[in-house]
Formats: sequence, structure tokens, C-alpha cells
Amino acid sequence: MALISLAFCLAACSLAAEDGAPSDPAIEMSISPISRCINLGSALEASYEGEWGYTVRQEDLVRIRDAGFDTVRLPVRWSVHTQETAPYRIRAAKLDRVREIVDWAEALDLNIIINVHHYDALNWDADTHEPRLEAIWDQLATAFAGATEKVIFETLNEPHAEMTQARTDALNKRILSRIRRDDPDRWVILGTANWGNLDALAQSRPDYDPRAILTTHIYSPFEFTHQGAPWAAAKRTGVTWGSAADLRAMRADLDAASEVQTRQRMPVFVGEFGVYEAVPVAERARWTRFVRTEMEARDLSWCYWDFAGSLKAFDTEAEAWIPEIKAALLD
Repeated sequence: MALISLAFCLAACSLAAEDGAPSDPAIEMSISPISRCINLGSALEASYEGEWGYTVRQEDLVRIRDAGFDTVRLPVRWSVHTQETAPYRIRAAKLDRVREIVDWAEALDLNIIINVHHYDALNWDADTHEPRLEAIWDQLATAFAGATEKVIFETLNEPHAEMTQARTDALNKRILSRIRRDDPDRWVILGTANWGNLDALAQSRPDYDPRAILTTHIYSPFEFTHQGAPWAAAKRTGVTWGSAADLRAMRADLDAASEVQTRQRMPVFVGEFGVYEAVPVAERARWTRFVRTEMEARDLSWCYWDFAGSLKAFDTEAEAWIPEIKAALLD
């Protein structure tokens, strides 16, 4: 077993050296500014804010800060607010709304991650839409060039289909280069292909950047976390989680994420994890607490999905945190 592990390490280190990652473990590991984060999902990721039942409110950011989170992630469907043809201008009203939420976060000393979410057309027609995404980032980099270090960019959420990891790496490199013209020190999260899965993260070979963060999403096993969700394939209900085999599988996944962090010398951020609201809350909380504590044990930063959407931690009807989920995240 030791010889196999050594061989794997040597192969991985050699590959990393060829593809831009540092091969010298003496290179200092970057320390992520993110610790505990929550997604403001189901708001600006919809075609219009409020369509999916949630609108971001200033008082929600106060609640999030007071609960003990240091970061919010703001998923935005920029593609429906951007011209279809060059110069691909973003609608001013959408930029203004994002600026408003950014101002709220900065005033509360919260980090805020601005990402490109649900750019579906890119995945199926990458040749056409890559220039459009680059134009979107050209505008975002300019718009937020004077923002504080609390503002963090995330290039692309869950690319897949035509957006292979090699193609995603290349696109990330171009976008990062553009951002660096205005912001040499801006923290930037680099999107991961195959829906943000761990296998694509392991395949990713980005150039080393001391202010870049790698990302993955964890919803495994999907049959448990998304059971009953109308948009998911996992429609069977009554699935349970928590056996010894389940715990071993989750630990193995998180070990793999930690290994990438060590190899690349860049932080790994679990940008989404959570369980659908229809699952019994005690089971949701058990999975959430286990994943959260195991991530923290490996120095992986994380962002729960989500605040008030369909995997919610906060009930907007009761105007209160769901106690079991809040405790699972923060106790």
C-alpha cells in the first residue's frame, strides 16, 4: 500500500509540474479568506429576482453575519441580462442591483462572492458563448475594480457538457488574466467542470496563482440529498444516510479534495453542499453536521446551499433560522 501511495504521489507531482501547478511543497499554501459561507440561492440565479420565491434583503445579511458566517455567495444568472450579440452589454439595472447587495455585505464586513450561475447555453455551444462570458467578466472586472478585498469573483458555476475540464481550465486562465489587469490581488474562485464534481477537480491543472481558489460541490450521495426534488432525477423518497460505509465514502471524497489542495498549493472551497428541504430535518442536519465538521478538520472552506431556497437553513415564512440546520452548520 505504501509503495502504491508513493507511486501515485510521484506521478501526481510530476504531472502537476508539467501542467503549471507547483511541484515544490515548500511553496507556501495560500490561506483562503473564506471560512463559513452561505449561498443566497433562488434569488438572482432565477431569470428575475423573486421568481423562485426569494428576494435578497438587507436584514438577511445582518442575520447571516450575526449567526457567525463570514461570507455570502451570490449566484447571478448574468446570461439573461446580457446582450446576445457583441459588445454583450450587461443590463445596467442588474449591475446596480448586484452593487447594492455588495454594498450591504461590505458594510457588514462580510465577504461576498459574485459568480456566473446557470449559463446553460455555454455548456452546449461553447464556441459561440465563450466570447460572451469573457465580455461579461470584462465588464464585471471593470465595475468592481475599486471594491474592497471583501469582493471575491467566481468565474463560472458548474460547467459541463462541452465545457470539459481542459476547456474550463483554459477559459479560467483567460478570465483570470483579464481580472488581473484591474485587480492583481483580487481573490478569484476558478470554476470546476462536470458540475463541480471532485473527479473534475482532481483533473484540473490550473496555473498556480497565490490569490486563486479551486472549488468543488458536494451533494453525495445524490439519491439522498436530492430525494423528492422535482427538478432532480432522484425522485425516490425514504432514502437514508449515515451507515459506516456512508461515512467512509464521504471521508474519502473530502480526503481527495484535501489532496488537491496540498498538490496545487491553492485553497479548495466547497462552494455548495446541502440537503433538499423535503428530507426529514433530523436527517438533513445529521448529514450537514458530518460534512461540515469533516471539511473543517481538513481546512477546507465551505458554503452551504442555501439560505432560503429549497435546501434552506432559514424559513422566511417564520422569519427564523431552522434550528437543527443552523446548529449543524455553526455549533
